[in-house]
Amino acid sequence: MTINKNVEKVLWMFSVMFITYLLVGSFIVSRNILDIVYLVILYTTIIIIKFANRS
Repeated sequence: MTINKNVEKVLWMFSVMFITYLLVGSFIVSRNILDIVYLVILYTTIIIIKFANRS
């Protein structure tokens, strides 16, 4: 059970890092402000879900 949870956490972190990398790279190339907005929405959603699961 513990190994599965660790693998899930690592995969989740890698997927968030990859999405962040893609959105930042897209912003640098295209200078489209929507990419930063998507990134803010992504991290806001992650933070809200983390706090909601704690309670």
